[in-house]
Amino acid sequence: MAPHVLSTSPVLDERRTYKGVTKPPRLREAGDDDLKAPLALLFQESNLAKVVSVAETLLENNDPPTRFPETVPQTGADQGVYKCRDAEFWTCGFFPGSLYCLLERVRKYPAVSLPSLSGHSGDAQIARGSHDHDIIISHLTDLCRRWSEPLHDMSFRKDTHDIGFIVQPALQRDWELFGNKRSLDSILNAAESLATRYDERVGAIRSWDQFSNAHHDIKSMDDDFLVIIDSLCNLDLLFYAGNYLHSERLLSIASTHATTLLSTHLRVESGYNGDERYSTCHVVNFSPSNNGEVKQKLTAQGYSDSSTWARGQSWAILGYAQTYSWTKDRRFLDAAKGLADYFIERMESSPAIVEQEGKGRYVPLWDFDAPITYTGTNGDQGPLRDVSAGLVAANGMLILYGQLASMGELVAARRYLDYALNIAKDTVELAYSQDEMRLRLCEKDGVTKIESYEVTSGRRFDGILEKSTANFNSDHHDRTWDHGLVYADYYFLELGNRLLDMGLL
Repeated sequence: MAPHVLSTSPVLDERRTYKGVTKPPRLREAGDDDLKAPLALLFQESNLAKVVSVAETLLENNDPPTRFPETVPQTGADQGVYKCRDAEFWTCGFFPGSLYCLLERVRKYPAVSLPSLSGHSGDAQIARGSHDHDIIISHLTDLCRRWSEPLHDMSFRKDTHDIGFIVQPALQRDWELFGNKRSLDSILNAAESLATRYDERVGAIRSWDQFSNAHHDIKSMDDDFLVIIDSLCNLDLLFYAGNYLHSERLLSIASTHATTLLSTHLRVESGYNGDERYSTCHVVNFSPSNNGEVKQKLTAQGYSDSSTWARGQSWAILGYAQTYSWTKDRRFLDAAKGLADYFIERMESSPAIVEQEGKGRYVPLWDFDAPITYTGTNGDQGPLRDVSAGLVAANGMLILYGQLASMGELVAARRYLDYALNIAKDTVELAYSQDEMRLRLCEKDGVTKIESYEVTSGRRFDGILEKSTANFNSDHHDRTWDHGLVYADYYFLELGNRLLDMGLL
């Protein structure tokens, strides 16, 4: 049974907190000449056409979906075509989330996102206007609902801490855009499911039930309690539901978990302008039977147990920025700033080899302490990057900008805004896929519909962005690197929506 809710109205105020869209003073025009062209690619028609095309293609013999897109190989026999995972995998919520990101954008900002549509039959132009807009919204809404349908049952899963990643990107938007009570109930169910993984002896939510690789075999649910840095981004689900339900229990679990990780997962680095900076540990194994004592620290996806895995660092930036937005606890703000400062310092201090024709300094390496160059399948050597890490960090920095600017801390706010925009600029210049797609309206049997078509000939690439690395850890059995990645595209689209919501474009 769905939990009791207090209202059936969309919680728009909570959404504004979640996205950090407090409309702070504008400190920089995102349309400055050096940014205007690359940032325009955040809203390119090709993004919408490509996601729509993939959504329709992958629904064939997969409706309702049981397999969800994850990675797009850049080389090999399957080059350019999405590889899918079973619905139980933690990334399943990001593709429906991308569809909802685009739907949100088309509904709220049609002047920015509505493409110029051409007719299909006889090249006749179909008049643009409210009719076109309604067709796009109807088509996108249908795809959103079909791709998000399996997420409702997943909200009852208690076997994963990633339930926030699974349900929020799509179902939260469905609730807020349409007032769909079923989606709200699934969000609240998911929060209750996540809360069952909390252990007060540890003061944290269990991330994984077990972990095995070439050097570790951790399987005991009694003696081991694995918590990963990524978990900070799933706390937003607890804060969202806890504030809606006025549940002190959910709010306390979220803030306690965030507090615990301050001392267990953050490593103090040398100061920046007198402030502490922090690198991050990926995985901490606690002993629940021994007052939550830390047993070991390790990595599952980074280069080594002592290195700084770039995406882990970015999860921490975003997670603590979101946590501060909810709690206004200065400890979490200082953590987010210290994490962001270290991320920035490591990008700035990377050797010149990370730049390719003046591009790439702000597209982070997959791990800041790993060897920089690797040999690709085609024999080329170059930096191994993770576009997804940069975009997650950029979203966190935009939240920091909004919070700090609204507090009057304008110098610090400007710094994080500038770096978020630098990451966006470098990402599109270095990693934006060069194939193009467009949308057009066509009439069939008296019904006007939308279809996607390719503009460029040659290589087709299902992802919006290239150059992500899901996992390059040498001990891991499931390694994938240098590819398109579904959550890189999601956070790319989310970044565009944040910039629009904050009035920066």
